[in-house]
Amino acid sequence: MLLNGKSGNNTIKMTIAYYIASPTWGGGEQYVYNLARTLKTDYHITPVFIFPADSDSSMVNRFCEVGECPTFHFASKFWRFSRYAGKQLAKLLDQYQVDILHLNSRQSYFLGAWAKRNTKKPIRLIVAQHLVRQAKNTYWWRWAYRQIDTLICTSECVQREYLCELPLTVFKNVVMVHNSVPMMKKEMPTYTATTPATIFYHGRICREKGVFELIKSLESLQDLSFRLVLAGSVDKRDEKAWNMALKSSPIRERITCLGFRTDINQLIPQFTIGVIPTIVPEAGGPLALLENMALGLPTITSNNGSQPEFIRDRQNGRLCPPGDIVAWSDAIRELLTNLDNASQLAEEAQKDFFLEFNYEQFINKMIQIYQSR
Repeated sequence: MLLNGKSGNNTIKMTIAYYIASPTWGGGEQYVYNLARTLKTDYHITPVFIFPADSDSSMVNRFCEVGECPTFHFASKFWRFSRYAGKQLAKLLDQYQVDILHLNSRQSYFLGAWAKRNTKKPIRLIVAQHLVRQAKNTYWWRWAYRQIDTLICTSECVQREYLCELPLTVFKNVVMVHNSVPMMKKEMPTYTATTPATIFYHGRICREKGVFELIKSLESLQDLSFRLVLAGSVDKRDEKAWNMALKSSPIRERITCLGFRTDINQLIPQFTIGVIPTIVPEAGGPLALLENMALGLPTITSNNGSQPEFIRDRQNGRLCPPGDIVAWSDAIRELLTNLDNASQLAEEAQKDFFLEFNYEQFINKMIQIYQSR
C-alpha cells in the first residue's frame, strides 16, 4: 500500500473508496462528502465513491465534483451477503487501485469482507458505525467483523451499545471518533428580539426525526410571536402524513418549508434558536447540532443517543426527552422569552465546538486511522 504519511507538502499517496449504501442523501452521506473533500483538498488523497444503481442523480452529481463515482450493480438486498457480489466489488476496487475501502453501513459489511479477500492487492477495510444499536452476534457476522481492520464508533454511546454483546477480541481495532463539521471560527452573532422570532430545523423530515411532535409543541405557544422554518427533504414514506399534519395545524401560516438546501451554513445565523427533536437516538452527534454549535445558534435537542456528549443542559444548550411535547414547549418558551440566556448558551456551545469537536481534530484522527497498519 502507498501509505507514505504526511509530507512537507501535505501529500498522502492513497486512494480511498467510499461505499455509499443509501440511494438518497442523509447525514452519513454528508459525513463522507465533507471527509473526502477535505482529504482531497488538504492531503491530495484520491477518493472514489461507489454508488448503488438506483442512487439519486443529484446526490451522485455532488460527489462527482469531488471524485470518480462508479456504479455498483450488486448493491440490492438480494446481493448483500453474496460472495459473488463481493468478488465483483473487488474487481471495481482493483480497477481504481484502491488502498482502503471505507464502509458507513453495516448492511455492506459482508460485501466489504468478501471484496477484501478477493482483491489482487491487499486493501484495508475501515467501517464507521453511525447507529445506536447492538451488533449482530452470530458465527457469520463474527467472521465479517474479523475481516475489518478498524471499527470507528462515532460516539461513546455507539461504542457502548454496539459492542455490549460481543467478545472484545472480535474486532482487530476499535476507536471512538466523534463526528464534526468543517467550520471556521467566526464572531458570535448578536441576538436581538426580532419579530417574529425564528425557530430553525434542518434535516430529514420524517417521523423518526420528531418533526410531527415539534409542531404539536409549538401549537401550545400561540401566545408568542414566532415562525418555524424547516430545511430538508420529506421522506417519501411520510410525505402524505406530513402534508396532512401541516394542513390541519393551527399554526400552518407560521411554518415555512424550504426543501433540501446546500447553503445551511449561510442560513443558520439568520435564526433565533435551533431545534433537533429526533425520536431515534442519534449516534455520532447530529451534524445539524454540530453546525448550530459552530455557528453560535442556541439549540434544543433530544437527550437520547449521543447528544449529551455534546450538550450540557442549561450550560451550552437544552436537552429534552424525545417526544415530550410539554417539555419541548417549556424549553422553547424559555429561550424565546429570554434571548440573553439563549445567547449565553450559544456562546458556550461555540466555545465547546472549537475546543473539543473541531474539524481539524477530527481529520487528524481520521488520517491516523487511514495510515495505521
